[in-house]
Amino acid sequence: MYREKGLIVRVKIITAPHKGYRERVVTDFAAGAAGDVVWLGESEIPGLVEAGMLLDLTPYVEKWEDWGKFYEVGKKLGSYKGKVYAIPFETAPLVIYYRKDIFKQAGLPVPWQPATWDDVVRAALTIKEKVPDVIPFRGFYDVCLPIYMAGGKTYDPTDGKWIDKSDAILSAFKVYYDVFYSYGITPKEAELEKWDNRKLFQEGKLAILIDGVWCYIEKWGPGMTYEIENREDVVGYSYIPGLGTPGAPNYISVTGTYNWVINAKTKYPELAWELVKELSKPEIIAQWGYETSHIVTRSDAVLGEYAKEPFLKWATTVLEHSIPKPIASGYKKYVNTFKRVIIDYLVAEGKSPEECLSIFVNEAIKELGSDAVKEV
Repeated sequence: MYREKGLIVRVKIITAPHKGYRERVVTDFAAGAAGDVVWLGESEIPGLVEAGMLLDLTPYVEKWEDWGKFYEVGKKLGSYKGKVYAIPFETAPLVIYYRKDIFKQAGLPVPWQPATWDDVVRAALTIKEKVPDVIPFRGFYDVCLPIYMAGGKTYDPTDGKWIDKSDAILSAFKVYYDVFYSYGITPKEAELEKWDNRKLFQEGKLAILIDGVWCYIEKWGPGMTYEIENREDVVGYSYIPGLGTPGAPNYISVTGTYNWVINAKTKYPELAWELVKELSKPEIIAQWGYETSHIVTRSDAVLGEYAKEPFLKWATTVLEHSIPKPIASGYKKYVNTFKRVIIDYLVAEGKSPEECLSIFVNEAIKELGSDAVKEV
């Protein structure tokens, strides 16, 4: 296109390892060394926008007919304070995985789709009784997932405050307490010693696992780290159910994105935008999704090899039940505080849900500030 205009455009690709990538990107932006177009996780968007480092893409997407083909959850993850700063390229919701062979051994139905959280607990208790040498359950990958399962929120965008006390948060602590103490379907050591859930699942030593969609191919697929040879026959998957309490969703998942963003200091904003559009074509997104077991972010990208893979076709429907991670400053502090209370007080010391809620309120105020939190 540009050669026809007498212009030659050269794109230099700068790569970095996955480990430590987010820190590298933030450092590059701070040093003025970031590229014109950058691959960025959703959690870095607020800080970089506040620092004036990301180009506002709202005027561009308003004129881009393809924008209407992107799923809403991805659009929300690329937006901040009412403006679009990122074009979602991939997303990765959470799902339930279960070992079909263990379920059959325990006399449980296959295929399996729990209707409520109680169904998950009952299945895990059955496995605990009938297949005692297997860990029944491990979760939740996103530590705040049980809050969402109860129909709650962690952040209120209307006033920009984090929620430190609510019925849903108390319900979440109860879920964790039940898992480790009331029902004992997860050994405390698994959390405290950080057992490798994916390896245990591969080896048939773990029956039910809540994890990301990427595990199916990226972890357990052919030639991968934890390859399961007869994966299609052994690995089942289902939606994550709500708690079954008033206000709880029928099914729920939470997801984040990796996105293309444009450096606000680029000398070539129009060229950068053309490159982003090129990189965001449906066939490119589809091929990447197929190779990485991540979910496509636009409805017309379910094509090619991606469309032929039964798991990916099913996993794309999980987006119908997915909510975006909060895009707001303080997200990491909030999550880390919640996780610390669960591990240090609930799991390690056996504190009750009510005690943990009280501790969390105090810790959230300490970490985020009293003006940044509220009770619902």
